[in-house]
Amino acid sequence: MKKKLLGLLISIIFLYNCSSNTTTVTVLCEQDRKGNYILKWELYPEVDNTPVEIFVSDNDSVFPSSAKLIVNSNDYIAVIKNESDTVERRKYFRIKVLGNLSEVVSNRFFEMDSVQNFRDIGGYISSDNKRVRWGKVFRSGSFFRMTNHDSLELNSLNIKTFIDLRSEDVKKRSTERFTGVNNIRIPIAYNGYSLISQKVMDGQFLRGDAIIYTQDTYRDMVNNFASQYATFFDYLCDEKNYPLVFHCYLGKDQSGLATYFLLRALDVPMDVIEDDYMASDLAIDRSKLVRNADSLSESRQEAFTMLSRSDIAYLKYGISCIREKSGSVDDYMLNELKLTPEKRQKLKDILLH
Repeated sequence: MKKKLLGLLISIIFLYNCSSNTTTVTVLCEQDRKGNYILKWELYPEVDNTPVEIFVSDNDSVFPSSAKLIVNSNDYIAVIKNESDTVERRKYFRIKVLGNLSEVVSNRFFEMDSVQNFRDIGGYISSDNKRVRWGKVFRSGSFFRMTNHDSLELNSLNIKTFIDLRSEDVKKRSTERFTGVNNIRIPIAYNGYSLISQKVMDGQFLRGDAIIYTQDTYRDMVNNFASQYATFFDYLCDEKNYPLVFHCYLGKDQSGLATYFLLRALDVPMDVIEDDYMASDLAIDRSKLVRNADSLSESRQEAFTMLSRSDIAYLKYGISCIREKSGSVDDYMLNELKLTPEKRQKLKDILLH
């Protein structure tokens, strides 16, 4: 149920303009643990017993001329089964209904055993109607307890660069998880989730403390770690580093602010950026963070929940800190993050099409 709600919040809506014969198509793509893809669609106005052509590709830019599957519009759902016993190369889909060809879709979220909040930030449409490329940039929580299944899933994505944004208190031994790839360490913020979570378990950190701590973290990131975010964008401006993933402990704060800057640099609308930010609140499985969480006292559970959740108020608080420091977000990105018009264009050349 959780994944369905998450999918509905982040579903991709494709609108086709103008004539009376034009059909609005809403498409959602999910993937189950077995690797099967589930496509769901809605048509407006509804059309009965109309062929729905489904095109499948391993590349989000090139599709075959013939459909892999033709189903009935009244089905509203189609399953494209994994044809292998192992993790297959990722698939991308387009749907054609009454001559209208949808945008490209794929699964945004990935079923992992222990890696929290792993997702693709491709597929979003910019204000000038370009699409963020699928399979180029991923955001995630920590890989510290990664299982074999998680490793296979990651290997299938051919990721070249892992950028660790976790705070400075993270031990070096837990920062280099992968071989044969670029492991980049850019610590952002001083005291991270792992240190504070122990205080929660000891009963030394209450709900109000968690709110103040998170606000202080955003102010700290904005005021004291702009140069680290600038370094982060230096790596993103080098096409040789892709595909890449950036992560922090839960993938919601350091990574959340990084994603905000990135999507804004790509001119993705603010409502879409906010939806992506809030998706962390549903993509984090709190039952996997603490053993026997239900047995914690009520005050500990409240503090733990506030510490691990994403609230749009935190992002807005961070933005207010940015404006307080630089006058505007654009000025902050230019002067503090060194995102010149040339670098922003470089990002767009790499990530938009």
